[in-house]
Amino acid sequence: MITIVKNTELGLETLDALTQGCWINVVDPTPEEVARLQHELGVPADFVTYPLDLDERARTEKENGSLLIILRVPHFQGAGADVPYTTIPLGIILTDKYVVTICKVYSTVLRDLAGGRVRALSTGKRNRFVLHLLLLMANQYLAYLREINRTTDQLEDQLQQSSRNREVLEMLKHQKSLVYFTTGLKANELVLQRLQRSRLFEMYPDDEDLLEDALTERQQAIEMTTVSS
Repeated sequence: MITIVKNTELGLETLDALTQGCWINVVDPTPEEVARLQHELGVPADFVTYPLDLDERARTEKENGSLLIILRVPHFQGAGADVPYTTIPLGIILTDKYVVTICKVYSTVLRDLAGGRVRALSTGKRNRFVLHLLLLMANQYLAYLREINRTTDQLEDQLQQSSRNREVLEMLKHQKSLVYFTTGLKANELVLQRLQRSRLFEMYPDDEDLLEDALTERQQAIEMTTVSS
């Protein structure tokens, strides 16, 4: 699915065709949609397909003037899953005209972004768009970590009153979630450090505060995984 969005005086509006300064949100694209993106964006096909591999690592890659950023975003698979919380790759492609997000599933982070939860979001200011995305991602990690902590606290209380295997297994499932979160956060940290060294976010001076907020939230999430584990 490909959704083309651009901010106007009325807020975020969905368009039928690509236009400069738009956000192209790609979720689980078909082979035909992958071919269309490659043709219309002029980016390598791998830039579109890499983020669709659920095992893809966080990293950056640049080719022909386009930048690919892959980050691991938190994802809730459901309370009944073997691992309730995990991470999945989210690809961000920056060209001279567009910002593109690519993900195998419609993650909560993308849903919040498209739902207007970010005030004054500008799809035309691509670097700032990425910073807003980073902040939303860090907030989502924190929200899921708080939920994991609440659940494990409840399970620990239940374990004090019983010795049933169910509570033990549930505890182990959430410990696995913490491992995925820790791995994802550390991998993202390396990517962010590389982006900072590349001075990607220095085009707009006002973006420094937004970047600092995103880094602070990410650090809190890292500390929470350490305490929880």
